[in-house]
Amino acid sequence: MGIFWSRFLEKPTLSICLLSLVITVTVTSYGYSVLKPTDSSLAEYYLAENTEYFVGDIPADDNGTIDFQKMHKVYWESIFGWINDSELQRITDSEFIWLRSKAFPNHKETEDLFLLLEHGGLNIEIFNEYGDSIFKYGNFSEQERLPNIFQSKFDWVKVPNDDSKYYYLRLYHKKGILFLISIVENLVGKQTALYREIALKNLTPIFFHSFFLMIGIICALVYFIEYKKQYNILLDFSAFSLCFGLLGLTSNVLIRYLFTNSETLFILTTIASNFVFIPMLSGVRRLFGSGSFRVLDILIYIDVFICSLTTILVFSLPFFDLSHTLLISSRTFFILFNLLNILGPIFITFESWKKGNQEAFGHFIGFSVTLLLVILELFIAIKSNDNSTNKVVLWGVLFGVISQGFALERTIFANRQKAQSYKEDLLKAEKSLKESQLKTLQTKMSPHYLFNSLNTIHALHKIKPELIGDAILSLANNYRFISDRTDRDWIPFEEEWNFLEDYLHLQKLRFYDTVQIDFKKSGDFSSVVLPPLLLQPIIENSFKHGFRGSAEEQFQLFIHAKMIRDSVFSFVVYDNGIGIPEDLLTDKTKLLARSLGNIKERLRNIYSEFNFEVTRNFPEGARTEIEIILNSRVQQTL
Repeated sequence: MGIFWSRFLEKPTLSICLLSLVITVTVTSYGYSVLKPTDSSLAEYYLAENTEYFVGDIPADDNGTIDFQKMHKVYWESIFGWINDSELQRITDSEFIWLRSKAFPNHKETEDLFLLLEHGGLNIEIFNEYGDSIFKYGNFSEQERLPNIFQSKFDWVKVPNDDSKYYYLRLYHKKGILFLISIVENLVGKQTALYREIALKNLTPIFFHSFFLMIGIICALVYFIEYKKQYNILLDFSAFSLCFGLLGLTSNVLIRYLFTNSETLFILTTIASNFVFIPMLSGVRRLFGSGSFRVLDILIYIDVFICSLTTILVFSLPFFDLSHTLLISSRTFFILFNLLNILGPIFITFESWKKGNQEAFGHFIGFSVTLLLVILELFIAIKSNDNSTNKVVLWGVLFGVISQGFALERTIFANRQKAQSYKEDLLKAEKSLKESQLKTLQTKMSPHYLFNSLNTIHALHKIKPELIGDAILSLANNYRFISDRTDRDWIPFEEEWNFLEDYLHLQKLRFYDTVQIDFKKSGDFSSVVLPPLLLQPIIENSFKHGFRGSAEEQFQLFIHAKMIRDSVFSFVVYDNGIGIPEDLLTDKTKLLARSLGNIKERLRNIYSEFNFEVTRNFPEGARTEIEIILNSRVQQTL
């Protein structure tokens, strides 16, 4: 039962359930907010629909009042639909513009009804049909105090309950300056209910775009943390998500209403809307190449130039009349240019798909759907007289974000699979290298050890012939160990210890009475396993280097193995030989160039926690100490 629950917790089941719950609740709540019955206290009211305009000011009589009844005989231009460039230029060149909109029908509400009016770059006054002022913002005689287009203002306007057929709006703005005026969410109602409805309609988009903003920030952090790995497509996706999230948040009407610094929001909206396509195109290029005739390369360079120029023009609006003229005359071009930014990826993904890249098909479908949505959005914008391209960009980049996100996930997953494969290959190569090193060690030891042992047996033949049998038996045991045990990864400690015992027996016969060996162990080694031939080279080092050329008549060698607690293995060897030269003590590389370096490398490949020290023994000789945390064994891939 315990194993089942452990496996259950190892799998991402709980996270998947929580994520599914969050998505279900979000989709359900959003669907309900769209499909739920409209609050009975709210009603729709469109300022732009069936609205007419008059270029120039309407003169007042001697009493300062305007006879709007006479204005019924004046020809009013329709504002509905697409306004051509020359007419739009005529509107912006006039300081005064009048709008005439159908009045909100009489209502029987006991409470006052309001609409939330957003306006920027102008002063405004609203009259009913009888000349009564309903709302006024700003002074119509002070041109220098007019707000610029960057300053978006919000005002609650009380809807009069009279029998007026029209509302008349007097707009006063700087000559040659574009301006903004609209009713938030096109709703009229009680102030509390209206505010709640505006908040509900905008909270989900705020959450949605905040999500993409956070994705962009996280991806950017990951890119810079893992900078050396050069996840360039991750940076493209990060910039793409950041632009998309910023565009949605800064253009959201609730954010604009709550945020006091409207100039900052306008600047961020301009930058995000102008440059959002560039990282999207760059990401597609990294995934599928530039395509025939280097289409994406050319398109990206054009984007950089045009978007930079457009940003400069927008920011110069309050200062240069030429900026307005250029922006107005290029409206159609920018719409076609946005379509081209989607047609480019469609062409590239289709071409890549035809060449056999199956992943490109999903992108081709995604960008094709995006194109249809953009065309639909353009149609709706023209019909509703909404000349803003923000919605076009929002619709256009949404599928780009989603498709690039999936592509990024697949790319990272594929790279992760490759990295895992490389890691496994590397571990196999390391294992082969360790086996090769061990075989090399065996090969080096065998002839050298055999030669010395035979010389020892030959010497015993003359001085101690009765010891020849023991020497041959120890030699046989050693070679049986080398041939039968060293091809294993691990052997019990006792087998290694017995091998050392036979080895030392032969060395003692070889050095006869000139060497005294203290060979002991302490602790419980029943569960200890070690790599074969790990300890013998340390002992051999004393005979090979420590006792050679020493003036001592009596050599001493101390070998002690012990267990410290249950999982710490200690092995110490020290002697009274010639010691370690000063140049080797100061240069560990030279010191470990001997066989001891091979031991340290083997330990590093096998254990994550160990200590290996070669130092001078006092008062003389050398000391080698190994301490291993046995349960820190590195995971090996076979």
